[in-house]
Amino acid sequence: MASGVEVVEVEEAERLLAAGGAGVFSEGELLYARARVDPGRRLAARLAAKRAACRLLGGGVGEAEVEVVRGAYGPPSLRLSGIADRRLHALGATRAVVSLTHERDHAAALVLLLRDER
Repeated sequence: MASGVEVVEVEEAERLLAAGGAGVFSEGELLYARARVDPGRRLAARLAAKRAACRLLGGGVGEAEVEVVRGAYGPPSLRLSGIADRRLHALGATRAVVSLTHERDHAAALVLLLRDER
């Protein structure tokens, strides 16, 4: 239905992490990243996903309303709250999916808004 791609410099996410990450990252995202050897890369990928989702959803959706979550062994997924969830449905989509990647200096995310066909 709709797709968005975003690329973020790892350095930007590292600056946000050094400042505490409040207002951008959820506590779960921060805990996940800090438990890894490369938290800046992990957060950069999540920041890219948040920005891609916000651009797709429009309508004043902020980065704090989009959370990248991950089960113990599953792929990452998006949890939308507040206006983000309402915008998703207003656009005729029923779910948002995400793919993340990162390397030393950059991270990227692809977000798709999909409609379940029934």
